[in-house]
Amino acid sequence: MENKTVTVKSILLLLTLMVTFSLFAQDQPPRKSPIELAAEQAERFQEELDLNHYQVFMVDSILQTNLAAVSKEFEEMQKGGMQNPESYRAVQKKWQKKTDDAFVKILTIEQFDRYLRITGVSGKERKRRIKELKEKREKEE
Repeated sequence: MENKTVTVKSILLLLTLMVTFSLFAQDQPPRKSPIELAAEQAERFQEELDLNHYQVFMVDSILQTNLAAVSKEFEEMQKGGMQNPESYRAVQKKWQKKTDDAFVKILTIEQFDRYLRITGVSGKERKRRIKELKEKREKEE
């Protein structure tokens, strides 16, 4: 089965590239708003992670907030003349962490593991994070 999942990282990378290259593009097609991107991603996660209605609502809200924030930060960097790709990657990483931190609160361990797989987190890092999550949740019980 062909994997049609567009990950949060892919969306953030797309935003980075769009901002970076927008100065060079003529007649650029209209880009999707963070709200549209969040809705599409939430729908994909609903299918891929088998989210319930509450989780879909929360994922959509988190993505709307974080994608809008990263987009705004990229635009401010562009307006300030920032051209260092590393700076854009640092912003992308910061918002990816915020997204992950929010998702870990609303997803089951199995869903979060699948989310990490979908977003391309390495096996070693994924196992470490899942182990930490299990330990944390066991302490909360």
